[in-house]
Amino acid sequence: MTRTAARSGALIAASSGLLATAFAPSAHAVAEDGSHQLAGVDKAALTQNARTELPAAPAVQVATDAKLSIESKAVKVTPAPDPEPVVEAVANPEPEVAVEEAEPASPDYASDGSIGAEAISIAMQYIGIAYTYGGDSPSTGFDCSGLIKYVYAQLGIDLPHSSSSMAATGYQVATPMPGDIVWTQGHVSLYAGDGMVVEAANYGTPVRYTTQWQDYAVYIRPY
Repeated sequence: MTRTAARSGALIAASSGLLATAFAPSAHAVAEDGSHQLAGVDKAALTQNARTELPAAPAVQVATDAKLSIESKAVKVTPAPDPEPVVEAVANPEPEVAVEEAEPASPDYASDGSIGAEAISIAMQYIGIAYTYGGDSPSTGFDCSGLIKYVYAQLGIDLPHSSSSMAATGYQVATPMPGDIVWTQGHVSLYAGDGMVVEAANYGTPVRYTTQWQDYAVYIRPY
């Protein structure tokens, strides 16, 4: 960037860093004795060093129509960088937990008043009782035939505590109804309707309401 100053007259003297200027036709003219010394300078405005060096400072005559060019470098301003974007922390999703498929829930069984339906209503009360070999009561646990014996005892019907012996009780039917005994070699359960049974299956499995899994079963009505 360059600025040019035009004045009607100027007188400049330089020595040891001293710079004195006057911008007027009558101000601080060069001495007429040819010594090229400044004829008059306001010494009160100078520093102590400048006043000491002023008598020996050479003077230069500048034309009245001279132009003073002052150059200065352009200042380049670098803008501040944009702020870093704020990244929000993302919470880790909860890990998925495998859920084991539960046994079918025990229905609210509505008895139709028949003995077999009453038997199922009683048996449903013992869902969750532990399996115990030879058990025939809620306090001791049940095995397969012990559960059926206990249920029908509540209805006044005495059955043997043996799955093989139960095959000889009552009579066989082709189409089961709730309360009928589902018999296969070595195991018995109570038919609960809609392909479901109530049973004490084996050790480690409590009394449950589940889908009938016995193939080629014989259905026995004990009353």
